[in-house]
Amino acid sequence: MKRVRSFLVALMAVVMGMSVTSCLKGDDNHIFTMTVPVKYNFGSFLMGDATTKLVPTTELGFLDGNMYMISCQYDQSQVTANSTSIPITLLSTPLCIDPKSNESLTTTKAVPTNPLYSLDKQLSSLVYYDENTIVLTMPYWVKVEGTTIEESETKKHSFVLSYDPETMTASDTKLKLYISHVVDDAEGETVTRSKFTYAYRAYSIRAALAAFKEKTGELPKYLELTAEINDSKDELVDKDGKETSVERSVEYQYAFTE
Repeated sequence: MKRVRSFLVALMAVVMGMSVTSCLKGDDNHIFTMTVPVKYNFGSFLMGDATTKLVPTTELGFLDGNMYMISCQYDQSQVTANSTSIPITLLSTPLCIDPKSNESLTTTKAVPTNPLYSLDKQLSSLVYYDENTIVLTMPYWVKVEGTTIEESETKKHSFVLSYDPETMTASDTKLKLYISHVVDDAEGETVTRSKFTYAYRAYSIRAALAAFKEKTGELPKYLELTAEINDSKDELVDKDGKETSVERSVEYQYAFTE
């Protein structure tokens, strides 16, 4: 597959939809802040070009995950077209975005128990780490105690990504992926979720891409995400059994070619 090599070009390809802002003004406008998905790489972070390392200026400490979202600053004056190691200053603790064991890509669609808050591109996003890995930002309804979201609450929420190879046809141009929001509330438990927060997950879609290419002979032009959405209330159906959520789809251009 065609891949961009320079850091600056790779950064723009990977960080589509993420935050990149300048911190200074005028001619000294060379310190930039960015939020970007990365892979942990023994004391540094690896960009999606599999070459460029982001190296924190302070010790990272113990990280036991694979994929992370980091917010950091870097000095653009230290970056050239051939840079492969970039010093960065972390602005917050790296956030692990590995999928849970029950969330990884599957050919079996999980039955959603709860809706997402939105799939709109203003609130949610899909960005590419590399040609086989997508990072999803998904807003969802959550229970808030005061101003705090308890870890026990976030652990209940799973976001299962699936595709159906049986529905693919030779003329398809879109790879269709479904997000199922599954909440593990105890039997009989009633939980009021009136605020929304964000889940971040890095999914490998290698198997879905391989199935699509086997059926069509080429890679998709678009990825289509579909999920049950309700931006008014955390429910799929009301107390009378009337459906209150809607199935919503959104398309993203696939960023790689052969």
